[in-house]
Amino acid sequence: MKITSIKNYFNTLFMFLLMANAFGQNMEENLNLLLIREDKVSPSLADEYEMSLADLKNYLTDNQVKGFNYFTHIQDNYEFTHVVPLKNLDELSEGTREALIKRVNKPELSLIMDYFDLSLDSYRHYVVQYKPELSYVPSTQQWDEGNTYRKWHYYYFYPGSEDEVEEILAAYKHLYETKNVEMGFRVFAGQIGLERPSYILTTWGKSPLDYHQNLEKTSEMLGDSGALLWSKLMELVKEAKITEGWYLPQYSYAPGMKMAE
Repeated sequence: MKITSIKNYFNTLFMFLLMANAFGQNMEENLNLLLIREDKVSPSLADEYEMSLADLKNYLTDNQVKGFNYFTHIQDNYEFTHVVPLKNLDELSEGTREALIKRVNKPELSLIMDYFDLSLDSYRHYVVQYKPELSYVPSTQQWDEGNTYRKWHYYYFYPGSEDEVEEILAAYKHLYETKNVEMGFRVFAGQIGLERPSYILTTWGKSPLDYHQNLEKTSEMLGDSGALLWSKLMELVKEAKITEGWYLPQYSYAPGMKMAE
């Protein structure tokens, strides 16, 4: 479905971006909810789309726009994802185009928005909640601009299995901590716009080769205990999707904030 007016798209995107006020320097302590924006782009027009992304970031940077924070990724199916931190779900009903115009009242923004319409086929958005109590991020590992390769694991579970799923994930995290594993993972629970119960696990590395080498090492360290926990988790999965891609710091805009995803 072709979007006939990219202004409507950015009305929605910036409505949520207006809600993404800075939470301080350490997002691990403050971040709970994320708006995920997925843009389906025609492969033949991906270059034009990326040029528009660059124009948008440059515009926001040059004008030192405050309150707009997002982190951009590309997946291997030519979907660009924009990750926007939120304070709480109540804010989803707030924010309007008028509020955006008051904040950024310049015609150049409308022109940039218009250019996106040439390459964007469709979009969707959903809200997830970051689960730090289920996630494992080693303090020694940089997982933002130093490790831009990404894998997203989307798992849709059978209804009523949430408690058991989270128990297994907590045990999985504990095993990682016990073994002092260097490879990490982050867990997000679907809240709005995804079939529930659903969880997204994100993992990262410097490159695909680096990622798979670390994955092999991690599997050996976890041993039979890790394989057993993973097998129990997979027994609860109704549907799964795994995709890979890259974090794109050159198109992300979040002054003073660490990378979120």
